[in-house]
Amino acid sequence: MLNLTVTQAAIAMGALGDVENGQDIQLSGVCTDSRVLRPGEIFFCLSGENFDGHEFAGRAMDGGAAAVVVSRPLPELAGRAPVLMVRDVLQALGALGAAWRMAAQSTVVGVTGSAGKTTVKEMLAGMLEAVGETGKNYKNFNNQLGVPQCMMGLTGAEAFWVLELGISQAHDMDELGAMVRPDVVVINNIGPAHLEGLGSLEGVAKAKTDLLRYLSDGGAAFVCMDYPLLWDCAKEIKPDVIGFSAAGAETPYKGEYLGPLENGSGRFRLTLRDDVLEFEAPFMGTYFAENMIAAAAVAHSMGSDIAAIKAGILAASVPEHRFQICEAGPWTVIDDAYNANPLSMRRSMDNATELAGQRPLVLVLGEMKELGDGAADLHRELGLAAAKTGARALLWFGGHADAVRQGLGNGDWPGIFMQTDEPRNLKSNLAELDLDGGVVLVKGSRSCKMERYVRELAGNQGDCGK
Repeated sequence: MLNLTVTQAAIAMGALGDVENGQDIQLSGVCTDSRVLRPGEIFFCLSGENFDGHEFAGRAMDGGAAAVVVSRPLPELAGRAPVLMVRDVLQALGALGAAWRMAAQSTVVGVTGSAGKTTVKEMLAGMLEAVGETGKNYKNFNNQLGVPQCMMGLTGAEAFWVLELGISQAHDMDELGAMVRPDVVVINNIGPAHLEGLGSLEGVAKAKTDLLRYLSDGGAAFVCMDYPLLWDCAKEIKPDVIGFSAAGAETPYKGEYLGPLENGSGRFRLTLRDDVLEFEAPFMGTYFAENMIAAAAVAHSMGSDIAAIKAGILAASVPEHRFQICEAGPWTVIDDAYNANPLSMRRSMDNATELAGQRPLVLVLGEMKELGDGAADLHRELGLAAAKTGARALLWFGGHADAVRQGLGNGDWPGIFMQTDEPRNLKSNLAELDLDGGVVLVKGSRSCKMERYVRELAGNQGDCGK
């Protein structure tokens, strides 16, 4: 955990304030929520549209905060724990995280991509554990708020840190890259995600590969060769980038999906230079082969053997609401509700189609957010892709319903399209369609909260995977 004094933290953040009363106090960690603050932590008064952390600074001091970080004066706190004034509290949190990263002895791996990066992070961390103690992000805390908190929750003595980095604006990767300063980077894919902030697929490729500019001297980069824009951008920045592929490209690192087994499992083959690993795993689809080879290529180069790589894959916990499968009454429910973009939507529908086989498939989908000016076209393309699955019905939540309907029509789809505003009628809708025994895929952007539809089907079972 964080091992700095109040004075050292103030210097790292460029903060102003009187630290005389606590200059030598050892910080025990960082906190942004006064309700869970532990004595000795430094409290950051973050502000947003609907909250102002400055209002809780007094409560934080009552709870034993070693110091509070503010962006405006709080004279009522004078004489208590040190109050550290900064221009921007979130940037100060990042600066402190960056200082802790530079003090750490760990080899840092930065993981990014448009889909599947949390899975890659989990698998890679598991693979590296056989080589040395490994720290990682908590869940998908992967932005400028989550990453520094995760880093400062680690001791800095771990052999490895595996840090997932997520972006939605062009400048985000510069901020995260400067904070993390990775020794190794892996980018597993790109797709049309967060286009409101990144502009285009080319913009996504450029923003993701900006992370390569922050590699430490002699650092290594691993990038998927199956995305030409991504590969070209990576080669331009780092000519000696190491490629991997799940689509048959010529490279020493290859992943292959060999086909489905029962109950949502599949068979895979990984080629890691002279080592070949063939195995069964509780995953399906080529995109899981892509995630596996992304993690395995890095781990193999860092000393993990075949046994550790297989163990890391099999032990990886799939994050909640990410293609978790459960039986709920007469339906097999696929809970992929956490988030969605055009790339992850297509992949999820392909996997659901394979899992369904001859059983009826129902798609319960939500709007894909943050797609900018091309949102209607991308939803139209989603409709066309959905038509190709042969799904018997599509229930749609959110905007761009007309575009999805047009796409379905362009695919000469004979199924039933319904709009849904809330989950309470989902069971009756499925019953009316006579689709008992079918497979139901639930997926949509985070703000759609599509897990509500999973809960409606699963009833007392709760969410899939619980």
